[in-house]
Amino acid sequence: MSEVTGSRAWEVLTEARVREVLNEIVDPCSSVAGVPAGMDDMGMINEVRFTDDGADGRRIGVKITLTDPTCMLLATFVNETRIRLAALPGVTGVEVSLDHETEWTEDRLAPHYRQRLEEHRAKKRRRLLPLTPVGSARNRKEP
Repeated sequence: MSEVTGSRAWEVLTEARVREVLNEIVDPCSSVAGVPAGMDDMGMINEVRFTDDGADGRRIGVKITLTDPTCMLLATFVNETRIRLAALPGVTGVEVSLDHETEWTEDRLAPHYRQRLEEHRAKKRRRLLPLTPVGSARNRKEP
């Protein structure tokens, strides 16, 4: 994508572009699960809004939800969101808020990511050794 500078540079700002940028912020829990995914693929972006700043620039507002309300990485997600969006041409301000009303569930995952995750989980299950029940010492009869 060619960089737009100067007057009206913000015209290239779209919700799709914001989601693309935020999708570069990988949820660490998805990495630990073995299938890294960005914020958009994880379904963490609830709202993107734009307002003109009155001086040929734009402010971006983003509302996010976390995959778990006790996630200790809230500050990391908020800071990374601010830094990355503020670096876009024509952006003069970024507001990030946490959506306390929306509960994250797996149905928020992007379909292509859900497919990758399901394939990864199936592969892991196939690699597990078959488990055979082992009788307890109580159930064994002594000769």
